[in-house]
Amino acid sequence: MDEGAVTLESTLALTLLVPILFAVLQFGGALQRWSAQDAIAVQAARQAAELGGDSAELRLAIEQALRSSRIDPGGVTISVEPATVGWREPIRVRLRSEAQIAIPFLLTTSMPLSSSAIARGELAR
Repeated sequence: MDEGAVTLESTLALTLLVPILFAVLQFGGALQRWSAQDAIAVQAARQAAELGGDSAELRLAIEQALRSSRIDPGGVTISVEPATVGWREPIRVRLRSEAQIAIPFLLTTSMPLSSSAIARGELAR
């Protein structure tokens, strides 16, 4: 009798603990991705301020930083506003992507991740 109860208790415990474990892992991965994306946005805003706005060099640097963080650049939307800036004018870099969340027995969904950074133009025009 006790063996059946132990088996039942173990099954119920695993049924609850496995999804919790996967949820922690999935949300931890999404947090890591967002943190890396946020740091890349800050660095890109600084570089855009130095370059005087959006450029192919800036886009290439963002893509390389995303790849080095193991984020697919194809899944990230990059926007730089405005396209050109002068001395002390603000420039904003936004990165948007989605993290896939898959928790066994509960849900599979995507979570939007958005990062934004503002810097002041450092190029006198």
